[in-house]
Amino acid sequence: MRLKRDFNFAREGHDLLEQKREILINELMAIMDRAKQIQAETDEAFAKAYDALIKAVVRMGRRRVESAADAVNIKTNIRLSERRIMGVAVPVIDATFNDNPPYYSPGDTSFWLDETIQDFRDILQMLGKLAETFISVMNLTQEVKKTIRRVNALEKIALPNFDETIKYIQGALEESERETMFTLKLVKNRLEKKRRGR
Repeated sequence: MRLKRDFNFAREGHDLLEQKREILINELMAIMDRAKQIQAETDEAFAKAYDALIKAVVRMGRRRVESAADAVNIKTNIRLSERRIMGVAVPVIDATFNDNPPYYSPGDTSFWLDETIQDFRDILQMLGKLAETFISVMNLTQEVKKTIRRVNALEKIALPNFDETIKYIQGALEESERETMFTLKLVKNRLEKKRRGR
């Protein structure tokens, strides 16, 4: 009876782990899709920012761009927190910027320099979200692997062992019951013979 209770408990655990695995895989796929989208947007933003930088260098010259870049003072505050998906910690990255434009005299700079600064600032924001999704993918992937190993261990080892042991015990109990019945019949027959013999 104890083995049957343990077997039912293991079967319920197996069912719960399978549900957890499915939920984690669905979350993982959604985050991977989001990561691909953010990666594509980041690549596009980098291309745009470098294009603006090249145009600024062409219009102003490399030294003037470098000199203006030294004047840019943008402070980035990154706040890390976490949220949980089925018990798995995934990061939440929030980046904020503190700056005081204008950084330089607008009269001797190109519009493309302003565009470059804004584009690279946007990229910093995107990189935080990209890091958040990549780390989430890694954490969820590890948890999915652990859950799959647990499901397989229950499915391939623990549940069959329980089942085999229960069948063995049931067989032994049935055999013992048959022996007892046979012994009882023998005793009953002997008692009847003794009664008739008197």
